[in-house]
Amino acid sequence: MGLKRFSLFALSAILITAAAGFLAFSGHVNGQGQSAPSAQDAAEAPALEIPPPLHIEYKREPIAIRKQTGADLTFNVELALTPDQQTRGLMYRTEMAEDAGMLFIFNTTRPISFWMKNTLIPLDMLFLGEDGTILHIHENAKPQDTTSIPSMYPVKAVLELNGGTTRKRGIKKGDTVQHRFLSH
Repeated sequence: MGLKRFSLFALSAILITAAAGFLAFSGHVNGQGQSAPSAQDAAEAPALEIPPPLHIEYKREPIAIRKQTGADLTFNVELALTPDQQTRGLMYRTEMAEDAGMLFIFNTTRPISFWMKNTLIPLDMLFLGEDGTILHIHENAKPQDTTSIPSMYPVKAVLELNGGTTRKRGIKKGDTVQHRFLSH
């Protein structure tokens, strides 16, 4: 009888944890191709504070941004490849190294939107075509803002850097991100 009661307790704990994880899914990338809530929806919806989900591992790799002048800028980025990694993104972080960032790679080229809910640092978002060309830059996305930040074009990837990096380093639309997941 004690084993059955323990198993029932363990199953209940697993179900509660899974439900909490499902609720926390409203993360960085707005679902799988879904838009972030509109400003009106966000204003009407009560703020729901969900603790950060369990730790998620990201692989780090170097990338280069080849400027149209031929100069290369190097960054050491984390790769967000899985839905869990993409949902979490850079949420709950209070700082990021100057040469760091996060590269989101998607399975298909498509319109995408991001938001800054639970993201505590300002970010520059670089929206990339299949060949790594920067198609659009959204500078200094405001921390904790639930306003949708859409790609202006269908994109294969998004590179997030510290807010102000694109202006400071002279990164512009038309420059190219060099990485093995982006065809050149």
